[in-house]
Amino acid sequence: MNQNDNKNEYEILDSGNLSYQPRYPLANAPGSKLQNMGYKEWRDMCPDAKRQLLKQIGISPFEPDEWTKAGQSLTISAGIVAAVAGVASAAFPPLAIVAGAFAIISMLFDVLWPESENNTNSQVVWADFAAAAEEMMDEKIAGEIKAEAVLQLRIVQSRLRDYQQAACNFQSNPNNESYKALLRDAFDDADDALKEVMILFSREGYEQLLLFDYVQAANLHLLLLKDVVRFGVGWGFPPGRVEQYYSNPTNLGNPGMVQLLAKYTNYSTSLCWKGIEERKWMVESEFRSNNEEYYAYRSNMTMMVLDMVALWPTYDPVKYPYATAVELTREIYSLIAGGFRDYQGYMPIQYTWEKPGSLVTNLERFTIYTWKNFEYFPFAGVETTYQTIGTGSSSTKQAGVIPSPEEGIAWTTPEINVEYHLVDSFIYGTLTQLWFYDVYNTPVFKAGSDAVEVPGSIAGTPCKNIPLDANDVNVCVPILWEKSPANPEGVCYPHNREMQSNLLSAVIPEDPKVLTLPHVPPLGYIDAFAFAWRSTTCDTRYNLIPANKIGQIPAVKGNWLGQSGSSVVRTSGNTGGDVVRLYEFGNLGMTVRFSENRSYIIRLRYATVADDLNIIVRVQRRGELEYEIELPLNQTSNNSTTQWKFEDYGYQEVGGFYPQVGEEYELWFSPVGTELSSHMDIDKIEFIPMETSLEEYLANQDIEKARKAVNALFTGDVKNALKLNVTDYAIDQAANLVECVSEEFYAQEKMILLDQVKVAKRLSQARNLLNYGDFESPEWSRENGWKTSRHVSVRADNPVFKGRYLHMPGVTSPSFSNNTYPTYVYQKVDESKLKSYTRYLVRGFVGNSKDLELLVERYGKDVHVEMDVPHDIRYSLQTNECGGFDRCRPVSYLARSSHACTCKDTASMHTDCQCQNKANRTVTNMYTNVSPGSAMYTDGFHAHKSCGCKNNDMYQNGTHPHKSCGCKDPHVFSYHIDTGCVDPEENLGLWFALKIAGENGVANIDNLEIIEAQPLTGEALARVKKREQRWKQERDKKRLETEKAVQTAQGAIQNLFTNTQQNRLKFETLFPQIVNAEMLVQQIPYVYHPFLSGALPAVAGMNFKIVQQLSATIGNARSLYNQRNLVQNGTFSSGTGSWHVSEGVEVQPLQNTSVLVLSEWSHEASQQVSVDPDRGYVLRVTARKEGVGKGTVTLSDCADYTETLTFTSCDFNTSGSQTMTSGTLSGFVTKTLEIFPDTDRIRIDIGETEGTFKIESVELICMEQMEDDLYEGLVQK
Repeated sequence: MNQNDNKNEYEILDSGNLSYQPRYPLANAPGSKLQNMGYKEWRDMCPDAKRQLLKQIGISPFEPDEWTKAGQSLTISAGIVAAVAGVASAAFPPLAIVAGAFAIISMLFDVLWPESENNTNSQVVWADFAAAAEEMMDEKIAGEIKAEAVLQLRIVQSRLRDYQQAACNFQSNPNNESYKALLRDAFDDADDALKEVMILFSREGYEQLLLFDYVQAANLHLLLLKDVVRFGVGWGFPPGRVEQYYSNPTNLGNPGMVQLLAKYTNYSTSLCWKGIEERKWMVESEFRSNNEEYYAYRSNMTMMVLDMVALWPTYDPVKYPYATAVELTREIYSLIAGGFRDYQGYMPIQYTWEKPGSLVTNLERFTIYTWKNFEYFPFAGVETTYQTIGTGSSSTKQAGVIPSPEEGIAWTTPEINVEYHLVDSFIYGTLTQLWFYDVYNTPVFKAGSDAVEVPGSIAGTPCKNIPLDANDVNVCVPILWEKSPANPEGVCYPHNREMQSNLLSAVIPEDPKVLTLPHVPPLGYIDAFAFAWRSTTCDTRYNLIPANKIGQIPAVKGNWLGQSGSSVVRTSGNTGGDVVRLYEFGNLGMTVRFSENRSYIIRLRYATVADDLNIIVRVQRRGELEYEIELPLNQTSNNSTTQWKFEDYGYQEVGGFYPQVGEEYELWFSPVGTELSSHMDIDKIEFIPMETSLEEYLANQDIEKARKAVNALFTGDVKNALKLNVTDYAIDQAANLVECVSEEFYAQEKMILLDQVKVAKRLSQARNLLNYGDFESPEWSRENGWKTSRHVSVRADNPVFKGRYLHMPGVTSPSFSNNTYPTYVYQKVDESKLKSYTRYLVRGFVGNSKDLELLVERYGKDVHVEMDVPHDIRYSLQTNECGGFDRCRPVSYLARSSHACTCKDTASMHTDCQCQNKANRTVTNMYTNVSPGSAMYTDGFHAHKSCGCKNNDMYQNGTHPHKSCGCKDPHVFSYHIDTGCVDPEENLGLWFALKIAGENGVANIDNLEIIEAQPLTGEALARVKKREQRWKQERDKKRLETEKAVQTAQGAIQNLFTNTQQNRLKFETLFPQIVNAEMLVQQIPYVYHPFLSGALPAVAGMNFKIVQQLSATIGNARSLYNQRNLVQNGTFSSGTGSWHVSEGVEVQPLQNTSVLVLSEWSHEASQQVSVDPDRGYVLRVTARKEGVGKGTVTLSDCADYTETLTFTSCDFNTSGSQTMTSGTLSGFVTKTLEIFPDTDRIRIDIGETEGTFKIESVELICMEQMEDDLYEGLVQK
């Protein structure tokens, strides 16, 4: 792309439309005579000639009396930034040992230490930096400090000259060991000298006054360290020593380059902001001069300190091994006042320095409107048009009043010229005047206040200078610079964008005001403007990745932000601009073009305190998906503030792809996490060119991930033991990674890794106390496996899991029934597998779940949680030729939920916790839900955390279970359970169960495990002993309660029978007695497991067996009762079945039985019964009469024989043939009569005269069934 092309007449970067731009000072660059100049000629040039050449490139100091010290220093430092930005990461071969050593330093050496016949003090530039600080801060540096600084800088100058000479000698003969030794010594001497001068420039009490010198010295030191890291091994330094030069985080020795990058950056940034904050009062002043001074001071500090600091991250040769295209997106601001009084023109910093952040746009054009007849208040309004980067779309903003053509004049971009004038001693001159020109380029109107005139157009920022060939820098050959055009005044033409360091980026008006004068309509006007300027290192039209360089695109150069969870936030300036903040499901969109066809790695530079974030990256071309991936983001900082320091930023590679020249690519970035407050700040999106093919790069990435994952499973290199925090799920995922390793590039290593991960899987299965915890075996639900309810199944159709997994649906409901039954699965770990006083870890992976409850118990509900795990890792995988999932292809994510988990009981939620504890808090009072390895004891074991929830809710019977949504990954759960004394006879074991009791519940689960962790000691040991003791007390109490209930039930049951064989009922045994005995059996407690009560099939509890036995006896009694009773449905358990009833007669439930109810005198019920006329029979009726009247039960045969039993409401107070038997319903009495029928059929009729008649049972018993003594008793009656 040619940045000087004339696109149209309105584009402000067009060379024909920049008459409004300020004039920047720059003399001519070196002429053609330097093109063929050799090293000897360069070194032999007279100092004055060298100085003149350096002066021509625009970054050497002028004569002391030409301008202020601040002006000279700003020009030098800004010029260095512009120059270094072009060559600081020149594209040297990554492994080169010759090219590049001292290259950048040599470019700066003669600028920082100029020599001439008239200037024998080569430390003048450093002195000017200090003098500039004195001017700006109105303070003085002590003479002895200055003298010491001069001495130290002379030493640095001498050491760097030696280093330059040694580098040149080494370049001439890289294999000469003597040259290598000299170069190593020269480097060490220069390094020591720079370390000493850095200490001097940070002298206590003079930190701010020496800051400019500090920044320049730090820049040199970092460049020097960059040399040794890149080339030190080739010079003969041991690799270990070179590594220490790069990073030395220990307290032994001096810090390495990584540590110094952080130290120098943070020191410079904090001091810069200290000075800015100390001058904050200026912008609160009514006087414009104070306002302008603050703006100038902050602009100077930005250009002289923060711009340099922003380059330093790219000095790291490990992270940036190639050329890096640096773009500074920061803005600096200048002011212009439109009124006639000095105190007017106040511009709050909320409009400029502290305005809300926004994406970078290109100022396409602006129009200023003035009133025709008001010179003192000329500005009416302004209209600006901004263009979004890479899209071509524009938006226009208006402020103030847009007058009609009759009232005002519209001054468009080509008609406005901005002139700079020096204000006080600040070289960053404040814009104080706007000149308007007519079509003949004649000034027709000037707006603004008077200014202090200075000879020549010297104010403003310096030009940007670029070496002719930054990719072929030679320490033995002088740096050649671009030739810049010059006008008669000796300054660069403002139309040449290539040579300018800053361009106008925004026009910011003050809030409009209204002027009211007598006999004149109210007049709206704007009293002041602020002009924003952005570095020309930032291309505001495109995001173009240059050839053979690392493309570093600031995130604020995106063209789209999501409507929620996405914003631009201000930084401390150490990044060269703002950053984009993305919360969960925030979005950043960006368009990028490329200058060459090659593969690139995409890398993010970002900061976050969150440890639960993933990043989704999507690359599209022409609307078609090219690449998509989701990767976990590493936490980069524990900093609680949002003003990130250098060390708070981290890097994350997010994949690679192969773009085509001429195509435009759309990139989308969106984080997802488990906490709504989690966010990341993206600084840069970087595109690193690959030296290998994309396929080889991806293969390298796959093998590294697989190797790292497999090695992380084991405790050591022998790989015969698993780490305690390694889960079975992690082993499965490691196996997936190994399977994706390319056999083309790494066939043998893949085979080795597969063997190792298989060993890990066998070790995991061996230590798991649960049988078939991964559900891979067909034996999973058989004798030694899992016990489940119906509809629980094992499937293999979900790519979230490797192979088979457990699927649990919601509650089930049998056909023709309104009852619902929970879904469950459980397994008991036998006592023989356990050790006394030992901690065990309980872990598993939940793909997704709703209403899923987990119970793990030994001494009660040790762990009882409910897990609602979102279905947020759904993705679509292509199938391979065999129909299986192809996990090695790019993943297409279908959906992500906005919350990691949801608490259903909102009333119990707290602001300090994602989900509130609601349930069982055992004596341990701990639980957790964390990813493996994220929370550990000092000895390597998991620490159970409460995720910040309040923990004052203890589990009580009838309360809800605890909702565990988790602190980390909600899909992974991990808890512990402790054992006391192991008792094989008690065989208490460990009980593991999962249950779903909701109609809409569901769960997909895998990799369940219980593993031994460690012996209990100290407090944990004392705690479990206390809990075991309490459990034994509760157990004994339950046994006593059980014994009492069982004895009562057994007594009632035995009383039903004539003998201990329980094969014959007593004659006096009534049906209510059987019902009563059955009720007593049902009152026996602890029959079913309380966690799975109501389940089908039933799950046995403590007293399940005895209740089953007693229930069987009750069933036998019912059977014997029904066998001897000749009346069909005599207990009305089948409603009115077998009875002939009139309309209105009904059967009603009463307590544990049923009764026939006649509520009107016309109601009747009857039944015919076949009998043997040669036998005698006893009719026994248990009934109750309510109200007046009487109820009757009449027995008759075909021979006109009748007998009647009569019931009244007074029966319970009378005596006679009635029997008051214990166990009958309240108010019910039993009456009998004996009959000897003359026919083979009798009829039983039930009726009443009025009121209500309730019958519990009707029995007709053959006397043959009766014992002799009972028969005799009846005869006597």
